[in-house]
Amino acid sequence: MKYLANNPREAWAMAFESGIRTQAMVDLAEMQQAQPKRGRKAKGPVAPAQETRVNKGGAGAAHGIEYIAVYSAIKRMEHDSPLLAAVGHWLSLADTGAANQYLDDVAEAILVSYIAKTPEWYSYRSARKERVEALIQARMMQDRNDMDGSRPLWQPKEVCFYCREFMGVKIVSTNWKQDGWDKTWSIIGDIIAGLENEAMKPICKVIRQTNRLYREAA
Repeated sequence: MKYLANNPREAWAMAFESGIRTQAMVDLAEMQQAQPKRGRKAKGPVAPAQETRVNKGGAGAAHGIEYIAVYSAIKRMEHDSPLLAAVGHWLSLADTGAANQYLDDVAEAILVSYIAKTPEWYSYRSARKERVEALIQARMMQDRNDMDGSRPLWQPKEVCFYCREFMGVKIVSTNWKQDGWDKTWSIIGDIIAGLENEAMKPICKVIRQTNRLYREAA
């Protein structure tokens, strides 16, 4: 067994490799088949010993099998805390189209939190509100692309370029501080960091527990 990645985003992404999903479905089917059926006796021969979890589910079904515990934790989160699961999917499945379906939910949650932290929101003109929403999406994209914290942060010109080219919203980079966008950008970043921290807590716990078990078994 390989140790799980210490980066929870990387572990999250690994848990959604096709092999892990396939093996998880095999395990679920096995548990369902193992349930006794009332009033009926099991028929048919017992599965041969050589048919194991490794070769069930087809070729590649056991690829990355060590991440099944992470996958299970994510599925529980989807049930218990769907918003945090959406945050995790958005941040971790960065190179897949699957992440985009969570964009609106995450952006809305960030906006709600921003409004709660900004009493003057209700005095904003509609144009400023539109710019805040564009900055939220820009910050989401910056933070998602920085999977391991090694990429340089966007500067005002880059942020404003993204807002203009992808959101159709114009923000003047030369007035970044004068217009207060530096504070807005910082607040949005803090909100995303807080949501990420909450989403990754159970994943970090699973990583620590699983790797400890691997070390003890070595």
